[in-house]
Amino acid sequence: MNIHSEQQTSKHFSTNIAVIGAGLMGRLIALSLLEQGHQVTLFDKDSKAGKNSAAYAAAGLLTPLGEAMHSPANIVEMGFAALKCWPNILAKLDGYTYFQHAGSIVVSHEQDLSDYQRFTRFLESNYSQYALKKLNREQLLALEPELGRSFNQGLFLPEEGQLGNRKLLIALEKQLELAGVVWQEHSKVLSIDEHESSVTIDYQQGQAINQARHQTSYDFIVDCRGSGARENTTKAKPLSDLRAVRGELFQLYAPHIELKRPIRLMHPRYQLYIAPKTKGFYVVGATEVESEDLAPMTVRSSMELLSAAYSVHPGFAEANIRQHVTQLRPAFSDNQPQIFIDTRIAQVNGLYRHGFLVAPIVLAQLEFAIEQRLLTLGGQPSQPLAESPYHSLLAIEEKTTPRRIKSNL
Repeated sequence: MNIHSEQQTSKHFSTNIAVIGAGLMGRLIALSLLEQGHQVTLFDKDSKAGKNSAAYAAAGLLTPLGEAMHSPANIVEMGFAALKCWPNILAKLDGYTYFQHAGSIVVSHEQDLSDYQRFTRFLESNYSQYALKKLNREQLLALEPELGRSFNQGLFLPEEGQLGNRKLLIALEKQLELAGVVWQEHSKVLSIDEHESSVTIDYQQGQAINQARHQTSYDFIVDCRGSGARENTTKAKPLSDLRAVRGELFQLYAPHIELKRPIRLMHPRYQLYIAPKTKGFYVVGATEVESEDLAPMTVRSSMELLSAAYSVHPGFAEANIRQHVTQLRPAFSDNQPQIFIDTRIAQVNGLYRHGFLVAPIVLAQLEFAIEQRLLTLGGQPSQPLAESPYHSLLAIEEKTTPRRIKSNL
């Protein structure tokens, strides 16, 4: 899983490490640490299925150009770098995963044509190094026959793709168990105390009220709690800027529809997408709603998402609604992921709506930061964090002040 080097490092000593948060990043880094020979305990307030994680309520889109107008340039570049990494990561998993690298298509209805044209001009002006192809109706029919029935033109972005987010979570769960992880399900971490020679986690385990408190010490801790890290973390200053952004999606079953690629529909208020999955399943969602409300989807949101799907393909009128999901995604004010490394604590957060898009790059940076810190703790020479593999895209911020972190995870 260690992707910043082809050779597994053996320079640092084997340590007892706790990873807090079993979402996408928590599972990826836990497996990486296990493969390097460390003992790993994974804490999460959810079950192993991870159905309350932001990674579960996602589409797994790997569409850096599709995000370009609303994302900093480094996110786009991380997205393209990550597309090259994902096949290697998935190949190391024994469980079934789904990865598609056949491009995506952007379309627009006539009333939103100005937004479509502005998006096209933006890509041509700022990302001319990446391929894009303007499609007329005949070309659209040839590429996506069923899409050409509703639109006269489209924009084909051939370097984009997608993966199966839920299939990946399941495959990572199985791989972690095979690798010997200690998985603490339904564990509410109350605080983290950093000492000179260890870090102590204070937690409650179980779903019943007034569970007994437990304390366990580790050599090192990796904090991947997502939006949960903003609760009662006033002493964890790097995360004081964290907010939650609502994401909404439908899972539809429409075996009679044959769309092959992710479709992005220009919309004046939302970024709407339709992601075809395997066996007739589709995910329809809006990638960003600036709200911290975790209540069920509203009638308005439901109507807008479903009507958008219907407007792309009338066949969605007969689709079965298998699931509607709302979840909160962690984001800082600049919508950038951030990594903080302390003496015995690493924190990664703020992946926003870009979790699957940039995860391999965040993972490589996190692996590097942890490896260098463990070398230092073991009394061995380490490299400057500025020499990390993707420093120009995602810098690692170093903190050296021990602190107590409270949590409601």
